[in-house]
Amino acid sequence: MRSSRKNSKDKVPFYTLGIETSCDETSCSILKGKDTILSNVVSSSLFRHKKFGGVVPEIASRHCMEQIQCVFEEALREAGIKPKDIELIAVTKGPGLIGSLLVGVAFSKALAYQLGIPVVGVNHMEAHLVANFFGQKEPKRFIGLLVSGGHTMLTFCEKGKIHILGETVDDAVGEAYDKVAKIMGLSYPGGPILDKLAKKGNPKAFHFTKPKQDERFSFSFSGVKTAVLYQFRDPKTGKPNPAAPSREDMAASFQHAVIGWLVEKALDACEFKGASDIVVGGGVSANSYLREKLTRDAGVKEIKVWFPPFVLSTDNAAMIARRGFELHKNGIRSSLNMTGDPALAIS
Repeated sequence: MRSSRKNSKDKVPFYTLGIETSCDETSCSILKGKDTILSNVVSSSLFRHKKFGGVVPEIASRHCMEQIQCVFEEALREAGIKPKDIELIAVTKGPGLIGSLLVGVAFSKALAYQLGIPVVGVNHMEAHLVANFFGQKEPKRFIGLLVSGGHTMLTFCEKGKIHILGETVDDAVGEAYDKVAKIMGLSYPGGPILDKLAKKGNPKAFHFTKPKQDERFSFSFSGVKTAVLYQFRDPKTGKPNPAAPSREDMAASFQHAVIGWLVEKALDACEFKGASDIVVGGGVSANSYLREKLTRDAGVKEIKVWFPPFVLSTDNAAMIARRGFELHKNGIRSSLNMTGDPALAIS
């Protein structure tokens, strides 16, 4: 393995290649140093999944395999560098769909071997948190709220260590959005559609019972999905309910409830841990009502809320590169025996 050109005496930039293939996006990014994104190319297979109402794993992994080489080459072109300039490769190791993960991991290991440079496997969810910190000083301790199609969890981060406080016991919040949208006859993905519809509806038109969990910081969203189903379909016959509320009112009521639960528990976690910062990550961080309500309610308690730029809210390789750079700086490397781990836990 070739030695790094970067040392304490020279001014040669350190370039990290980030690779993200955890689900239906294929992304490569070139990061200069810790904070300068030179390129962040994303190829999404979303259009291939729409007619199925959700992500089809085989289609997602096939798209990753088809796109990885051209996305990599485009990332290099946009950054204005050549493969030999790359000093480190950071790749999503998990969690995610195993077929998609293996594409990125195999590509990164082969390239690392060819170039003689180190590779580091990155936890996709940890990377969502650091997407907030490009060009900004990271708080020393904070509550992390991770909200996506596959995960919903609260974490406590201190001195670089991330501890899980609680997570969903069933559906993730993004998954609940998609399922509710499908029940209401809307297209996939459901999150942006429901968010838009909710602006036109009455958030108090329908009341959802707050789920009860044994754990203080755990979540549950399967019940709210079933409640919506029973509003739109007769539970005995399965036929459409002629007395169903309007889509706008249901979207507003659903969003008011689930976002309210997220905000309530995030603020409770801050009080529990004595934290004054909440860092939000994952695709649902783009939700307008979450941004509005969490910022407003946290502001009353003098808590600062961090949201990533919209372009970094969904899956992308820039956040993988930055997290990989941090791990590399702390002496962490991965071997060429590394493989994808669909159930990778936060360390």
